[in-house]
Amino acid sequence: MTIKIVQGTPKKLYKEVSPIVKDCFEGVWTEKDLLQLLDLPHENNLFLVAYEEDKPVGYAFVVADYDKSVDTKIATIQEIGVLPEFRESEIAEDFLDKAIQFSKATKAEYLEQVVSTIDQWLIPAFVKKNLKPSEIKADREISSFNEAKLILTNIKKNPKITVLMNQLFFEDNDKLETHIVENEADFELIKRNDPIAFGSIISIDKADDLENTLTELKNLDIEWDEIGITFNYML
Repeated sequence: MTIKIVQGTPKKLYKEVSPIVKDCFEGVWTEKDLLQLLDLPHENNLFLVAYEEDKPVGYAFVVADYDKSVDTKIATIQEIGVLPEFRESEIAEDFLDKAIQFSKATKAEYLEQVVSTIDQWLIPAFVKKNLKPSEIKADREISSFNEAKLILTNIKKNPKITVLMNQLFFEDNDKLETHIVENEADFELIKRNDPIAFGSIISIDKADDLENTLTELKNLDIEWDEIGITFNYML
């Protein structure tokens, strides 16, 4: 199998990969979603397409932007999509190599990606390329404080999970309103009672802790809707 990777502008290469987006993400993500992602402004961007002969079999979209809140330029892998039958190849590793080169060229301080539940097939490639897991974000949709309190209680029962922050999310027109909750007393300070989601940010001290922490999360009496893992590569 001979794989060729082509670099180009997002809008031009979008046409090449649009037919495979759904298959790369099992229908959860579509070509329309990708197009909306590409429409967002960024200081720098990189779009890569992997071909087997003339057939596109995967793609990656990487951006770099200055973040005023931390006074740092950060490169982010927005998306890596590879058709399932090509995931055993080195396509993802090749994408990561080029993403690291791009990040260095744009003078970013580090490269990051949040690996969602559906993207966890990427984890071995990330570990091989020395991207380090730093935190896990676990989210669940809820509709009441009682649900949130139950989740909070279950998390606190497990001393093997190091929680950095628990949050409640509320709809606020087209934005999200967030409140930090560490104990039940914090709920009394919130002047509304219509939450839409509960989220926990969990620390990972080292790569060896990742699998154990994921196992502990899944063993909780909580059905998480999404578990995202943040990986970083310091440049």
